[in-house]
Amino acid sequence: MAQRKDFHVAVCGGGIGGLCLTIGLLRQNISCKLYEAASAFEEVGAGVSFGPNTIRAMELIDPQIAKGFENCATTNGWPEKKDTWFDFRTGQEKGTRGGALAAANTHVADVKTRGVGEVGQNSTHRAHFLNELVKLVPDEVPEFGKRLKNISERGDKMVLTFEDGTSAEADAVIGCDGIKSRTREILLGRDHEAAHAVFSGKYAYRGLIPMDVAVDALGDELAKNSQMYMGQHGHVLTFPIEKGKTMNVVAFRTKLDGKWQEEKWVLPSKKEDMLKDFAG
Repeated sequence: MAQRKDFHVAVCGGGIGGLCLTIGLLRQNISCKLYEAASAFEEVGAGVSFGPNTIRAMELIDPQIAKGFENCATTNGWPEKKDTWFDFRTGQEKGTRGGALAAANTHVADVKTRGVGEVGQNSTHRAHFLNELVKLVPDEVPEFGKRLKNISERGDKMVLTFEDGTSAEADAVIGCDGIKSRTREILLGRDHEAAHAVFSGKYAYRGLIPMDVAVDALGDELAKNSQMYMGQHGHVLTFPIEKGKTMNVVAFRTKLDGKWQEEKWVLPSKKEDMLKDFAG
């Protein structure tokens, strides 16, 4: 075991990134605390996919992270597709149910890994991976209900102030608090152009479909292996998760005026709205 370091690190944010960092610090025998705004570890979203470089990074941080990911990861269903990241297809044409849909959408290209034996598409449900990571963090390391308010300097220490009125000291603070990062806002200043996220011009519909339903609609190949359908002002990607029991779907649509005017970033939607967005 590495010799214990004589400094203390505060990690702000208990998502996948914050947990991986915390596990890596602990492996190097670095004193740390993880501060999470929520009342418990939780992950928003559904499927997430990692490439070979990410898997290698997990192994370097701590092999137990890679092992945890392996426990819940899903690869493409067909053995001959194990090294494929995505099959790219046109998504303009309408096909009938079952395998005829594959014929209706022209195959453009596939992207494969170059390393021998490496897996192209490695996917999981975010919450399942988070649960594996939580097992690697001792109970005394995380503190919940700690929404960051400010960071200030006191001598050679950093002082974190939280919305609940408490505070904590550390030698270094690392922000892993996501796209709406308060850490980034404090570091750069509230008015800095990089302090806040900027709308990319695209929004997405997300869904999970039982694999038997997906196979009935799309055929075996398209349902059980990762696909990317490209079209005018939109694209749809699908890949298997939950050890092949579920197909994850993310349908991206370009907002032609380039503006996001809603206060919330995640909104309820109706099936009819989604179909209208991809009609034609």
